Amino acid sequence: MTTALDRIVNDHQHMARLLGFLDYQMSGYREGSERRPSLKIIIDALDYLHHYPDVFHHPLESKLITRLKPRLTSREQRVKLELIEAQHRQMVPMTAKLLSGFNAVASGQVMPINLLLANYTLYSDLQREHMALEDQFLVPALETLLTPEELLQVDDDLKLMPDPLFGAHLWTTYKRLYQHVLEWECSVEPVV
Repeated sequence: MTTALDRIVNDHQHMARLLGFLDYQMSGYREGSERRPSLKIIIDALDYLHHYPDVFHHPLESKLITRLKPRLTSREQRVKLELIEAQHRQMVPMTAKLLSGFNAVASGQVMPINLLLANYTLYSDLQREHMALEDQFLVPALETLLTPEELLQVDDDLKLMPDPLFGAHLWTTYKRLYQHVLEWECSVEPVV
């Protein structure tokens, strides 16, 4: 695998970790929960999901998809690729809407929590379905149908935007979020 494909796979693993953490935080809003979620941490997580995947990760994939598209030979492959691109377009406003809703709560506005939770569930389900489709179809197709030279052409983009939460240089904005994710992961019992 090349650096670009490694980055896509690693980003998916990191986003899955963050979605698991967000699921845990959101469950604190559910009726009967004795745990209080951290609104500031939820906002930080949504901010990351809005700014990193929407602004860097998906555009990186889109550059690779543009090169891949003419090489797809079957209708089924083209339909999968069109679905991935449609999901990219769908997630941007969904993430922005979630971030806006939770920011409104933080500023004291009354928001129906069940609506926010329903919107989060739609978003997280779509994000997980999307990552699974990319891992099962897009990454293998990129690896098979693009040349190593074509994949290397996007490597400069990787240097311009390191992952601000899970990368080598953690952004100050996300330090508290990162610590909360690590603490949550340490408290979760591994699935055997």
